[in-house]
Amino acid sequence: MALRVRLILLVLAVLLPVLGAVAWATLASWRSGQAALERQASEDARALSRAIDREFTRYGAIARALAASPLLDRAPRLSEPERAAFDQGVRRAIGGSPVSVELLSASVRWLDTRLPVGAPPSRRAPGTTALVSSSGVRALDVGDGLAWVEPVFRQGPGPAMNLRLVMPPAELQRLMDQRPLREGWGTLLLDPRGRVVARRPAPVAGEAERSLDGLIRESLAGRGEGRFALRTPAGVPLRVHFSRTPQGWTALTTVPRAPPQPAFASGPGGPLLAALALLALAVAGAGWVARAELRRQLAEAVERARQAERGDAGRERVEALGRLTGRVAHEFNNLLGVISNSAYLIQRQATQPALAMPVAATLRAVEAASRLTQQLLRFGARRRARPRTLSLSEWLPERRDLLGVVLGRRVELRIEVPDEELNVWVDPDELELALINLALNARDTLSEGGRVWVGAERASAALSADLPDGRYLGIALRDSGPGTEAAGGSHAFEPVGTAQEPIPEAGLGLSQVRGLCAQAGGQAVRRRRPGQGSEVVLVLPAVAAEVPAEVPDEVPLKTAAGGDGLAPLRARVLLAEDNDALGDVTVALIESMGARVERAAHAAQALERLERGPAVDVLLTDLTMPGALDGLGLARTVRRRWPGVRVVLISAQGDALAEGENFPVLRKPCAPAVLMAALRPASAEGRPAAPGAGTPCAP
Repeated sequence: MALRVRLILLVLAVLLPVLGAVAWATLASWRSGQAALERQASEDARALSRAIDREFTRYGAIARALAASPLLDRAPRLSEPERAAFDQGVRRAIGGSPVSVELLSASVRWLDTRLPVGAPPSRRAPGTTALVSSSGVRALDVGDGLAWVEPVFRQGPGPAMNLRLVMPPAELQRLMDQRPLREGWGTLLLDPRGRVVARRPAPVAGEAERSLDGLIRESLAGRGEGRFALRTPAGVPLRVHFSRTPQGWTALTTVPRAPPQPAFASGPGGPLLAALALLALAVAGAGWVARAELRRQLAEAVERARQAERGDAGRERVEALGRLTGRVAHEFNNLLGVISNSAYLIQRQATQPALAMPVAATLRAVEAASRLTQQLLRFGARRRARPRTLSLSEWLPERRDLLGVVLGRRVELRIEVPDEELNVWVDPDELELALINLALNARDTLSEGGRVWVGAERASAALSADLPDGRYLGIALRDSGPGTEAAGGSHAFEPVGTAQEPIPEAGLGLSQVRGLCAQAGGQAVRRRRPGQGSEVVLVLPAVAAEVPAEVPDEVPLKTAAGGDGLAPLRARVLLAEDNDALGDVTVALIESMGARVERAAHAAQALERLERGPAVDVLLTDLTMPGALDGLGLARTVRRRWPGVRVVLISAQGDALAEGENFPVLRKPCAPAVLMAALRPASAEGRPAAPGAGTPCAP
């Protein structure tokens, strides 16, 4: 047998079963597709019916709420102030929606939101529709839309008024138009009287269209849901799926019954030609897909290059993430405050020794969680620098967990600090962010893993040669990456963040590192060791250590509250806190210290309480408050009008502006001892009564 024949037989042996399978699969797929189309048409009708029902339910709820307004208690007679107030409330309730509201009595139209604000009532035309006694959706004349009518019952057996919420026909058409619709299909919406109020596609004027509407109404036959077949006056067979709402409105989906037949089913040679065509299309399609994939990858590479150049866009994303992170951390801090204050109260009042261990564990967990939220709040903060004296021998080891998370598990972290005084004057939050940026750059260099060293030492003369005379410290971060050759030799120094150096995408990059050092009076330099990794050194001026405060940060609550010899807090305290849970437990905590406490939910309520009296000794307010007046504005107002009232603010992160105005600011969650110390000067034992305490001055 010739080789050509063998090859042909081999091709046929492979192709014929494939052609049979293709024909069977195509027929099965076509039948499955028809069944899927039927299901989709039914679901489309039900979905449109549900959407219409949801709209009716929503507007019905609005109408019932408006009809129950106490401003209509004197219906059917309303005073002008009552009508104006009701008009204002109605317009606020439907603001932004396409509906209008009418308030009708038997002879007077009291309100119509389609008219300008302040339009006077008008008399209804004789012979108009009488008042109805039951609520529901009612179709208006063709072109006027529909209305949800809600009776207003007050005095007497019948309705005093009717409130009509009118939806224009364009709104029904909009609800229909915004739903997806397959090509060749149609949708209709019929009111309870069988009139077509909306349709897709747009109606065709003429007798044929009106005849089709009549055929559809006749075929519904009072059923709630189903399908039926009919033929249009033009002879087109349709399958109609319908679903009714509880109010009697009917949504329909029309599908042509003559779908296009597969092209290869028209002749005996069709399957083979179709298979060959599919094979050719598959080869051509593979080439097209390959070219398209190459173009896609090229476009992605170009886009990545553009994104790397758009540093501003990256910073905006970081700022947005920071705001979100700060908000979440603030709310979480309120929860920590509830837990910690409750635990302190349990610790104070507990008489069973078995409670000591779980309460202490709870307080330790709150302290750990508070440190985490403070890091989140620092990331989300946008404020000016607040430098302070920082002991690197204590501060750097505390950053181990944070830097370990940034570097990941594949990078080994070592922090080495000598046991001596190494103090710098710097903003700790900005320094922490600088170390995070340097750690991110080191992590990108160590893609296969490695080691990172972080340490502090006294800066050598070479590191501080370009700086004014003085003592400097160096905070170094070194990685075990490949390093690069520097122009000045294997151990050369060069500035970090120069114009020739791209800023990394992560964080604020090396520009933030350079800005931090410049603001602190130092500089950042890179020491490159080819083959041994790179090292960035933050050179900062050294300062003397500060004398620590003698007041301990934490003392037992029983000691602070007078349980071990200290006098109780005899003061009247006004607490302004919008978080109900935190406010309630804080009130209980301060009362356990011996004070009398009242709580206001916002600044305006606190001012109202101060004006009403009796006098208070101290105002404790959260910085973040709802309304037009925040905690700092409340503090300023109280200081001006009640100069004898001590004002203490409390916040999740503190506020430099409040501290600059000599307001004491406590940080949430606040330990009872710290809170007691802040409130103590306002008590009778803490200081003499201030002149004018609780007595308002001129606003």
